[in-house]
Amino acid sequence: MVRTQIQLGEAEYQRLRRAAARRGLSMAACIREGIDAFLRRAEADDESLSAVAGRFSPDGEGPVKDHDRWWADAALRNDAGRGP
Repeated sequence: MVRTQIQLGEAEYQRLRRAAARRGLSMAACIREGIDAFLRRAEADDESLSAVAGRFSPDGEGPVKDHDRWWADAALRNDAGRGP
C-alpha cells in the first residue's frame, strides 16, 4: 500500500468516524471503499462515452449541425472568462 494524507473538514471527519464505528471498520478502510466506488463510477462514465462516440451520423433530413464547432466555441468562451 501507498501512504497518503488527506484533510477533512471537522464535520466530515466526525461523520466518517461515526460511520466507520457503526460498521466496525477503520476510517482508512471506509476511505478506500469510497475511493473504489468513485473510481468504478468514473470508469463506467468513461466507457459509456467511448461506447457511443462515432456511432451516430446525420440522417440527411435537415441541416447538419456543427456540434464540434459549438463545443470548441463554448470552450474558448469559457477559457477567456466570459462564461457560457
